[in-house]
Amino acid sequence: MTKWRKILLWVAVVLTIAKVWLPDSMIAPLEDWIHKADGIVHSVQDIINGRQTGNRGKKWVVAGKGHYTGSIDSVHDGDTVHIRDRDGHMHKVRLANIDAPEIKQAYGIASRDALKVRIEGQPVDVNVVAIDQYQREVGQIMLNNVDINLWMVQQGHAWHYSTIAKKQQDRLAFSRYQNAQLMARQKRLGLWHNARAIAPWQFRQQQKNR
Repeated sequence: MTKWRKILLWVAVVLTIAKVWLPDSMIAPLEDWIHKADGIVHSVQDIINGRQTGNRGKKWVVAGKGHYTGSIDSVHDGDTVHIRDRDGHMHKVRLANIDAPEIKQAYGIASRDALKVRIEGQPVDVNVVAIDQYQREVGQIMLNNVDINLWMVQQGHAWHYSTIAKKQQDRLAFSRYQNAQLMARQKRLGLWHNARAIAPWQFRQQQKNR
């Protein structure tokens, strides 16, 4: 299963690069196929590993601010994860101060898979700084003293969500994330392979206007 996930990841990256030259009418069907195929591979892998699919049997907590430790149970997309705390309770966490491509957006699957490879199953420290409109915890995730939110920006897997971050980050942290995005863009890392990359908030607005 891991082999197939790697293949799908590379195909997603190639499509992201190809989007510079190919029309959306050719790219969209292929991205949709990758999304469906990846879902099937993920479900089969869960069954093989003896995991339950979906949310059955999981105890979800009411979102609240604060610190806690736990392990990454699953990765939903490039900026949303499910974390199981030490008491066995589940938390849905939106990574603070970043915005990753939507799953159906160019580089969405690649972003999600990069985060999955980096932290899934790993013990993490979480600092919840806010609760969003969907009742998700908005937090900073640390893995072995590494700021995973910042890492996603550094690797070109997500944008610095500057309009939101201005309200949550101090000047030093804000500057660090801004510089990380600038460097990733200059090096054309991850989503920045595509010079016409669309920010997730713009993509979501386009979907609403359709």
